[in-house]
Amino acid sequence: MINNDYKNIIIRILTEILQYDEELITTKALFGGSGICYKDIIFGWFYNDQFYLRGHPDYLTMMIELKMEPLILEVGVRNKLLQYYQVTKELWQNEAKLIKIIQMVVEISQQEKISKRQIREARIKDLPNMTLSLERILFKAGVINIDLLRQLGPFKVYYKLQQQNKHISKNILFSLYCALEGVHVAILTEEKRCQLMEEYNSFINKKNNE
Repeated sequence: MINNDYKNIIIRILTEILQYDEELITTKALFGGSGICYKDIIFGWFYNDQFYLRGHPDYLTMMIELKMEPLILEVGVRNKLLQYYQVTKELWQNEAKLIKIIQMVVEISQQEKISKRQIREARIKDLPNMTLSLERILFKAGVINIDLLRQLGPFKVYYKLQQQNKHISKNILFSLYCALEGVHVAILTEEKRCQLMEEYNSFINKKNNE
């Protein structure tokens, strides 16, 4: 259920004060309530005649200090605690402060969307030491993105490459390790290279004994 007074205040703040494009402000039904979005990103939630703002680690402490209670969603016989925090009566009465908080929540929500998209769109070849040709080799081994590369780790990935080419250079292992560490392979000491090879050989021995 939406409290229309609250909704009208939020819309006015967004359009008249913060001057956000009204066409980019939308609402969507959510579990007995209604989410309000800007550029398709939910930043607030109308639920049981109250309005809640999306929480985030960057400002969660502030919300707690303002005594903004988290949204508790009734799901069947269980309650689910969500990262949305109720705008208090005191905040409704302090519009200047409410405006700043809403602007902060909307902007951080948008920044988070951009960051997630950049991570999703980043390619293996964009990592240190990685090239387009090495990216293609990894694709053939089934390692198609950075998330999977991180999940598998350098040893499992190098093992996959060895299954395709038993003569593959050990320098590829060093490059994979450094790529995941975010550093250039040139800074890898000889001692560290030896350590990595020992660890990889241990990995192979365990795999052979499985």
